Amino acid sequence: MNIIQEIEIKSFQDFFNLVATGQNGDMNSFWFRGQGKASYGLKPSLHRHESINDQISLFNMEKNLLNRFKERSIPYLKNQISNNWEFLFLMQHHGMPTRLLDWTENPLIALFFALSTSPLNERGDYYEDAAVWLLSPSKWNRAIFKNQSYDGGALSTSDLLVNNGYSLETEIRLLNEYPVAILGIHNSPRIVAQRGSFCLFGKSLDTMDKIYEDPIFPNDCLKKIIIPSHLIDSILKNLIWMGITDAVIYPDLDGLSKETKRQFGYKV
Repeated sequence: MNIIQEIEIKSFQDFFNLVATGQNGDMNSFWFRGQGKASYGLKPSLHRHESINDQISLFNMEKNLLNRFKERSIPYLKNQISNNWEFLFLMQHHGMPTRLLDWTENPLIALFFALSTSPLNERGDYYEDAAVWLLSPSKWNRAIFKNQSYDGGALSTSDLLVNNGYSLETEIRLLNEYPVAILGIHNSPRIVAQRGSFCLFGKSLDTMDKIYEDPIFPNDCLKKIIIPSHLIDSILKNLIWMGITDAVIYPDLDGLSKETKRQFGYKV
């Protein structure tokens, strides 16, 4: 059984060193995901509904959400949506529950996500450790498709392996069990700014870190960097000083508002 390698940093420089070492000279070898609570598992938003307890309830919920979104979003669409994949990524962008789990190719963006979403207590202090997860999309996908024709790397929604094994139109019994690493449809400035990538979940209800316990996965394709709560404020200030800000990651009025609030001393 695989065990997640967890490394707790002691400084901002530690984070840089760990990320650089993990890449082994290949800046595309890992994706990153920041989470405000280190205790949280890797679970997409669709899975978090209290009524979902099996595969049928999961996919019924997805179909109901998709159909409702398609029916009600027509007046707001600026461009024509041609298929369900485009709708799925649009839903993810606007905060609807989906089977997609966000990742980024930029470790500093993931670090900003982790620190900026970590909870504050009544005194305005951070009280929980944050985390940045590292995923090798190539190694993960090779483990999933080891018995199929696959040449490595992240896939796209146009690949048959994705369309046959993860599509909404596929029967549940024929869907793949485990998540797949895919490149997203860049249908918004946010996804472009965040260098967004995704894991698309199959029919397993387990978190990605739980799935990783399966020995089919190599023991270095999923890692976790812990950022202690007492370092969050100082590292977040360093990131902002380096230009990793809300308005850069969220290139819209919402991002500008958050950035301005931080500049005037508000906790966001």
